[in-house]
Amino acid sequence: MKFGVMMHKNTQNIGDDIQTYAAARLLPEVSYFLDRENLDSFKTDDGKPAAVIMSAWYMWHKWNWPPSEYILPLFVGMHYTDNDIAKQDGSPVKTQFLQGLGGQYMNAYAPVGCRDSFTERTFKDLGIDAYFSGCITLTLPKQPIITPQREYICCTDVTEPIIKRARALTENTDIEIKTVKHYKDYRNSTASWAEREQAVKELLTVYQNAKCVITRRLHCALPCLAMGVPVLVINDIKEGADIRFEPYYEQLYNCSQQQFISGEYDYDITDPPKNPDSYLPLREDLLKKVAGFVEKYKDADISADELRLFSKEQIINWRHDTMKDCMNGWLYVTRGHINTNAKLEKKNASLKKKLDSSEKELSKTAAALKDTQKKLEAADTKKKELEKRLSESGSKNAELEKYIAKLSAELERLKRITSCRCVRYSVAARNVFVSKNKKIKL
Repeated sequence: MKFGVMMHKNTQNIGDDIQTYAAARLLPEVSYFLDRENLDSFKTDDGKPAAVIMSAWYMWHKWNWPPSEYILPLFVGMHYTDNDIAKQDGSPVKTQFLQGLGGQYMNAYAPVGCRDSFTERTFKDLGIDAYFSGCITLTLPKQPIITPQREYICCTDVTEPIIKRARALTENTDIEIKTVKHYKDYRNSTASWAEREQAVKELLTVYQNAKCVITRRLHCALPCLAMGVPVLVINDIKEGADIRFEPYYEQLYNCSQQQFISGEYDYDITDPPKNPDSYLPLREDLLKKVAGFVEKYKDADISADELRLFSKEQIINWRHDTMKDCMNGWLYVTRGHINTNAKLEKKNASLKKKLDSSEKELSKTAAALKDTQKKLEAADTKKKELEKRLSESGSKNAELEKYIAKLSAELERLKRITSCRCVRYSVAARNVFVSKNKKIKL
């Protein structure tokens, strides 16, 4: 029997190809690379089934399920995340594709190995026999050891504050900080698997020879764990990370972004500790599982008819009913959104009308305020003029008061003189000898 592996042909994340590479290297040969989004239409060249390691994230096109009868699957490292939880747009089909015939198909090849605890719980809740197998990338071997001209630390898809902190921690050393991204756009690519595999090997070799790696990426952290490269996971950069990392946090050094930046978390990136080795049982179990699968089917001669669990009519009817129910549910949700939007638009129109009215009133008020401002400015000018005049008047009053005081003092002096008896007698004697109009009155 020929062998095959899963791949995401239109990925934008080289982490998908790392998983494919990890699975492919465990097989004696790989004749088929199956597109995870078109599993129902897969057919082999010779019309005989292929034994396929089904390790991937399932799945955008959920209506392409169950897989074709030309696939003999080994379900390990399987991950399912509902797109609502992943905060991404997606299909109206959620877990419905794992119920009915879809669930029966899974159980026909159970137990199903899950990449994370969330997937395991979800499958078990749906009645699928599942267990935690770990990710297929835990089986990766060491890559070529190449002594770099200068020691370096990889910062993979982390934020600029983390990179800045890493540079600060290595400021007085000869350690280089390398920034790495897992973004790899194969959406419109014609790259062959050989080319894509080479890109994976080159990236893994970069990680292999790093002093340590700081990342938020699962498929950077787990390959580093498998290759024995010290790795630190920043666990709160992207929402929903816990779904994919549970329970790997127990097997990886990890902290929050703030803990790393503040130095609260004790991890020396210039002299990093060895990774925990609690993942090793998972690695060994995965290797044994795949080796047993290969041994069992490498010489097997099985027809597609023997693997056909359901007739085409059964599958078509199940897909029809499932899609109909999902689309009806989606329709009701959409109608609800439309009604809500209509109400919001009506409310917005009312608020806009009130806003326009308020703007007119505000315009009038602004004009009135402007007029009042002018009047206040004129009144202020008048006030300043009056204050100036009052100040000048106060100065003149002070001079007048001073003059009156002087006159009063002089009058008082004259009163005292005329009130003297000898003066009075002298004046009276004078008046006897002068004419009437020259007499002094006392």
